[in-house]
Amino acid sequence: MSADPPAAVVRVDNLAGVLPDHLRFAEARASEVFARIGASIRWVDQEGSASQHLTPSFTVVLVSAEMAEGRAQLASLFVDALGLANPSVHRAHVFYDRVAALNVGTPRTIPSLLGDVIAHELGHLMLPPPGHAWGGIMRPGVETKSWAVQTFTRPQAREVLSRIRALH
Repeated sequence: MSADPPAAVVRVDNLAGVLPDHLRFAEARASEVFARIGASIRWVDQEGSASQHLTPSFTVVLVSAEMAEGRAQLASLFVDALGLANPSVHRAHVFYDRVAALNVGTPRTIPSLLGDVIAHELGHLMLPPPGHAWGGIMRPGVETKSWAVQTFTRPQAREVLSRIRALH
């Protein structure tokens, strides 16, 4: 009998108002990225985190670029960025409106693209800078043509698994 895979608790603050079904699909897709390297993600929202007395390992905040610009001018610093990760506070922001704009003219759905961007930003929270790779989920651009689930390179997978194990 094998041990449970290492798990991270990730809180999602849905300030962009992503539809619940779309968010669940995106979370499932991001979970698949991590499952392929032997890790699991437990998703919670702010209410669930408080009611279950969970301290999340990481937080993903879904915002629009306009919302972020009004707060800390995050979006204006990175005009084309789909998300920004701040490893020092274990938090990433994903610009939902920019992810949705990628959907135009592609066979991919917005929730599937969102899942990839969430997994990518979580990767930035778990990997040393810059964290990008030539292929896989950590490549600089999002794959908009293929539905294939990308994951981490082998060295990145080892680092991510080590980081998740160290959380406990």
